[in-house]
Amino acid sequence: MQTLTSNRSTLLVFVGVLLFSLLFVGTGRVTTRGQDKTLNIITEVGSHTDAWKSVREQFEAKHDVKVEVNELPFGQLRQQLSLKFAAGDVAFDLAYIPIGWVPQFSDNLSPVEDQGNVDTLELDDFAGIENAYFGEDELYFVPYMNETHGVLYRKDLFNDPEERGAFKDEYGYSLEPPKTMSEYHDIAEFFHRPDEGLYGVSLMGDRSILLGFHFYNRLFNHGGDILNEDYRPAFNNEAGVKALKELEDLFEYTSAAATSYGWQGAQAELLQGRSAMAEMATTIAQIAQDPEQSKVVGDVGFTGIPTAEAGVDKPKRLYLPFGFVIAQDSDQKELAFEWIKHATSKEYMKEAAPVGNIPARYSVLRGELAEEYPYYSSHADA
Repeated sequence: MQTLTSNRSTLLVFVGVLLFSLLFVGTGRVTTRGQDKTLNIITEVGSHTDAWKSVREQFEAKHDVKVEVNELPFGQLRQQLSLKFAAGDVAFDLAYIPIGWVPQFSDNLSPVEDQGNVDTLELDDFAGIENAYFGEDELYFVPYMNETHGVLYRKDLFNDPEERGAFKDEYGYSLEPPKTMSEYHDIAEFFHRPDEGLYGVSLMGDRSILLGFHFYNRLFNHGGDILNEDYRPAFNNEAGVKALKELEDLFEYTSAAATSYGWQGAQAELLQGRSAMAEMATTIAQIAQDPEQSKVVGDVGFTGIPTAEAGVDKPKRLYLPFGFVIAQDSDQKELAFEWIKHATSKEYMKEAAPVGNIPARYSVLRGELAEEYPYYSSHADA
């Protein structure tokens, strides 16, 4: 009897352990009560992550799944992805990253079109979607947020009748958002009033990629490029000299601190009302609408980087898309595709945009949200 009882106890323990093991081996993740699946996304801490997180409940309800989001500071995200991919410790299904990281991680990613019908994504609606194809012309990346550098300008100053009259008297043409570099220079000169605490323009002079953006867009204006077809530097020429001289001249109308400004310094200067313009990314126009961060709410517009001369075709420009990629080691690839279709759909991109995103779809930028966020349309044009 004692042996029989002992055997029964052993059998019950064995069965319990077996069921417990099957539960976790079958999913590879901890599940929650009432849900069979968990979709894991690794991402940066940021406003556009907040945006797509705001529509995950609809996805969870539709697919009976829990969406877990692991948020890291931007500086740590790339490092963690590198470590996890190298160690084979990929406990996530999707990553939300900038497009420039895709080549580094492509061996660890799964082509999006292998997991679902890409026609349902309506890819033609995304700006620059041709840049999302890598390797053997396979789609690895679907954009969620697109931003580009341009000129943010103070609409209250540009629309002021006295300012407009004074500008036309001095320069002979109407004060409007600059379309050429010559106009840009004139406007910065006109509004540069350091004795009044107002600077013509905010630039980022810190020795970083941000200063590079200022230079590159001017380089493109003059037909130059960063690298040649052999991936060798291609800017030590007349185009490069012109671009550098234009940029140097514009720094005459910045604050003295601008030579060491990065993103935060230039942003703060504009949002505190201390400059008439700032050469930064579209995201700043969005942040400018937040009264907790901005003293110029409702007064900031956006226009694309001016061209070298009037009437020329727009040269190529730098832009920065963030979006979703699918991990090769994910056992939820089809569900990961469904998430991409959900989050990047017109409906949910529109719904999430006010939370903190610059939508990647033309249709959303040019739709009804453009009435509330006028810089959407000019961003789409840029």
